[in-house]
Amino acid sequence: MTDRYKSLTELDNLLEALCEDRLSADEISRLEQLVLSSPEARWKYLTYLDLHGTLYWDAAGAGSPQPLSSEEIPIPLELAPSGSLQTGSLRNVVAKRRFSRVMGIMATAACLMLGLFFSGRHSQTRPALVSGISAETLPTGNDNRKGDESNPALAPTVGSRPTAVRKHGPPVLVEATNGMIERLVVAGSTVAGSTVAGSTVAGSTVPGSTVAQLNPSGPVEPQSTNSLRSSQTIVALIDKEIQSRWSELGIEPSERADDAEWMRRVYLDIAGRVPTIREAETFLGNRREQKRETLIDELLSDSGYVRNLTTKWTNLLIGRSPNSRVNRAALEKFLRLSFAGNRPWNEIVSELISAEGSNVENGATNFLIAHLNNDATPATAVCSRLFLGRQVHCNQCHNNPFDDSKQVAFWELNSFFQQTTSVSRQRRDPVTGQVLGSFTELVTQDAGGPTYFETQSGLMRVAYPRFNHQDVDPGVETNRRRELARLMTAGEQPQLAAAFVNRMWEHFFGMGFTRSVDDMGPHSPASHPELLGGLSEQFIQSGYDIKRLVRWMCRSQAYQLSSRISKSNERDDPSQSDLPAFSRMSVRTMTAEQTYDSLLTATKAHLVGAVDWTEAEQNRQQWLQQFVVTFQTDENDESMAFEGSIGNALSLMNGPLIEKALETSAGSFLGEVVRQKGTEVEKIRLLCLATLSRSPSPAEITSMKKLLRPAVLSSRQGKDLLVESYQDLFWALLNSNEFASIH
Repeated sequence: MTDRYKSLTELDNLLEALCEDRLSADEISRLEQLVLSSPEARWKYLTYLDLHGTLYWDAAGAGSPQPLSSEEIPIPLELAPSGSLQTGSLRNVVAKRRFSRVMGIMATAACLMLGLFFSGRHSQTRPALVSGISAETLPTGNDNRKGDESNPALAPTVGSRPTAVRKHGPPVLVEATNGMIERLVVAGSTVAGSTVAGSTVAGSTVPGSTVAQLNPSGPVEPQSTNSLRSSQTIVALIDKEIQSRWSELGIEPSERADDAEWMRRVYLDIAGRVPTIREAETFLGNRREQKRETLIDELLSDSGYVRNLTTKWTNLLIGRSPNSRVNRAALEKFLRLSFAGNRPWNEIVSELISAEGSNVENGATNFLIAHLNNDATPATAVCSRLFLGRQVHCNQCHNNPFDDSKQVAFWELNSFFQQTTSVSRQRRDPVTGQVLGSFTELVTQDAGGPTYFETQSGLMRVAYPRFNHQDVDPGVETNRRRELARLMTAGEQPQLAAAFVNRMWEHFFGMGFTRSVDDMGPHSPASHPELLGGLSEQFIQSGYDIKRLVRWMCRSQAYQLSSRISKSNERDDPSQSDLPAFSRMSVRTMTAEQTYDSLLTATKAHLVGAVDWTEAEQNRQQWLQQFVVTFQTDENDESMAFEGSIGNALSLMNGPLIEKALETSAGSFLGEVVRQKGTEVEKIRLLCLATLSRSPSPAEITSMKKLLRPAVLSSRQGKDLLVESYQDLFWALLNSNEFASIH
């Protein structure tokens, strides 16, 4: 294990302790040393605080990334005015008290680090990194960055001590310079007594501070003219190639999606959930011409984007099924930090392939640990399928009859994993020897030589490590996985880029450019080969920048289209074995995770009872497991039996989650809607906005009022059936096809 890896592992552990408010004085000093030791450590520090600040905010019962009103700001119980605590809110307030304390620590730390980043050198007297420790004078000096001296906006002044920082409210996400830094968490409007140049955060002005537009890698498109022109050019390339295909087929696209349809789609695709009522009303009420582009940028800055992409790739890498040797949480942590920091895709892949060490300390190791069974044949097949878009599992037995891939190529790739094994370890107390827990270690063994395999004719043959026509020294001293990671990810890798572009296109459009995103190649022609090649090239040129790729796709004309079929594009039907022309958006079923998170967003069911984030995540995983079906195959396959069965339908319609969603007790969403002052039409509108992200049509209002009418008459006669009727209406909306689909 290298010194660099040990330092970053130690930093991870100290950051966990920081976020849990349990650092000792010595650990605080050590944390400061590690954070200031390298740009990579500073990036990890700030990204970690950003992520955990958001998690604490969610755990405190916020439910969605939106600011609290002044009446909702959490205050200590002893300071609460008499009668201000409503029934059921005590746990919320207690959780928010803990959140407030921890966010105060993290806010102060982030503010001080912001000063360090804008400083070009560190003085001998450095500021403490956490609150409660006396902060000395922050360092001053030049940044030594070109252009800063001539542009005062890029040389912010730093005060001597952090001034009052607002400890309540969600974190404000701001941009910073430095290629690895994407966002800093600043809980409040004053940044350590300093002013940072710029003015806009996620489309809105932050009072008392401004944000530097310093050409970051995300979350907002760099504001230089060249960068904007480049982005527009790439979007224009997408539009040109898609329109060219329409012309060839003689079809016309569907109409442009209205704001409500598009908004719900982009929330589900990027954030993995439907919008909240407040988010929907804000967007639908916005009359600005560029509001769609603005929303894309805001969602890419949202914690939901990180969580959604983390969920997607965790499921792809290790599946949903529990595995006692795999630490799912550690892999998710690795992916969260990677996506939150917008790390280049080739770097992420390289680390997944070359990782070694404890699966607790190095989350990336869990990918291969999950697939080293059966002589690492699953690892061979999964790596090729996920990262290169090629199905090779059949090649372990024979040459592929449908393309030019050979059996020997499978075993040449497999030989890269023959040095690797996983070993179960126990963690013991150094004093008592008591077993404290167990973990799995990914180990590289001293092994060399060829890999043996049997042909269909019964002959034994040998294979040596070889990838893309490049041989690797098979000697003991060669770390084969490191060499494979280098060959797959270093420099320009069209195959790696094309596989990722194709998979992300499928994510946003429901279909990739090929019939299967897992099986690309000459035998599976692309619907738009020039577009796939052009986007792959631009993805490489961007430095494998995932967020830029998402922006290009979501800003394209094709993504703006409605899912409604018109007479002019009925021929565009992939279900009839035709390649898609993307003349309309495909209708897709939500994933199980999207369904769960959307149910919570629409109903606030997670606030009925426990609001602890860890418990909420456990509930989420337990709910998902009822839909997982595992198969014993050469690729450790599993499927998600989430639609089409009576059991699935009954679980969705009558399960514990729906029961919580239909609660009408004080503090529940439905209870608030039913009991609030307002007309039936307004209450119907709120329920539709929460579930369908749109207002009901006049015909729908008429039908829903008829459903409620008998209950209204009964309530006037002293029979309380109105609440039941609203529950029936809400239940019907939550179980509708429209709620369950992305369109």
